[in-house]
Amino acid sequence: MTNEQIQELIRDELKKRDVTFYDMISLPNYGVDPNPEGKDRDRNQRIRHNRFNDILGSARMKELLCEGEYNPYDYYPPLKIPLQDLFRFWWNRCIEKEAVVDEILEDIFDYFTDQMRPLEKEKKSMDLIVDFGQLQMDQAA
Repeated sequence: MTNEQIQELIRDELKKRDVTFYDMISLPNYGVDPNPEGKDRDRNQRIRHNRFNDILGSARMKELLCEGEYNPYDYYPPLKIPLQDLFRFWWNRCIEKEAVVDEILEDIFDYFTDQMRPLEKEKKSMDLIVDFGQLQMDQAA
């Protein structure tokens, strides 16, 4: 999928589920006023449940893009967009590339630092073996 196709698919899913900006930023199980400036009805009549069931944006995207019925206990459900295409979309549209490259380089540096770490010598520990036969126990005490 192209970046434009991905963007169109996500926008279509948002529209199909009638998701508003207030659904995106509000907590689940709280009321959402889809039209806070609206004068047509009383605010209490306009309130409805959030369209999403989870707090995290990543879980909300899974909920939006999963194939079939969303299951919150399925950590990696099949998505309507291949992971490689999502990664490319993310890389091209969502991040500051320099910051990500710095994180990648930092992780690689840490990996090789761990690889070069000298092997630890056998740690000395307290001898926990007790020979009770050698102990004189005074029963008078």
